Amino acid sequence: MLQQTRAIVLNHIKYTDNTAIAHIYTEHFGRLSIMVRHSNSRKSISKKSILQPLFLLVINLQYKQTREIQQTKEINNSPIFHDIPFNVTKSGIVFFLAEVLSKVLKEEEANPALFEFLFHSIQFFDHCHEGMANFHLVFLLELSKYLGFYPNNNYSEQNRFFNIREGFYSKSIEIPEIYLDEEISRNIQKLTINGFNSFENIMLSRNQRANILRAILKYYQYHLADMGQIRSLSILNQIFSPNG
Repeated sequence: MLQQTRAIVLNHIKYTDNTAIAHIYTEHFGRLSIMVRHSNSRKSISKKSILQPLFLLVINLQYKQTREIQQTKEINNSPIFHDIPFNVTKSGIVFFLAEVLSKVLKEEEANPALFEFLFHSIQFFDHCHEGMANFHLVFLLELSKYLGFYPNNNYSEQNRFFNIREGFYSKSIEIPEIYLDEEISRNIQKLTINGFNSFENIMLSRNQRANILRAILKYYQYHLADMGQIRSLSILNQIFSPNG
């Protein structure tokens, strides 16, 4: 039976000269692998171009639960991005986030709340202009809500050190390996409090932003043991470097 679903591209790889396999996260089926056929025609070249990281799609496919790679009948880019493909900074952030999502989205079942968060956050990023350098930090913190380890909002003058094992702020550092320093802890608290509503008002230096990101990834890796290293982190660092 032909079924339609919205989807988000995580990545794709060349399979043969005229086919590619794309890994996507869908509204109705969770994570899927799909076969995309193309030729050298202008229409097929356009089809290949919509398989870029975090592109938003509407797909018609013959879904079979027992099939490892699903067969697609029609793929359309919807909604179409206005800025991400043409903005080097945004493209770099999207490339990085797509790798993170590829590692943390494993479930082959629908999660409507998670899908809506991802879909609308990506749309928002395409249209935002102020504070976009903070987007990936807020995105990862907000994503942790759906992964089950969102930071507890107990920060105070007494509780100033974030414990990555327990997910809350403590009065003192007991085991250095699982605590963040005071500055990073304070900035993470600011980002979680502001969220997407006013993250552009948080002023961070390049070094502060890099330190926060390393801390958030450490937090993720602690709670998702099989996450591994994020290779595109070096690309993101290069984009935000003074000479990037």
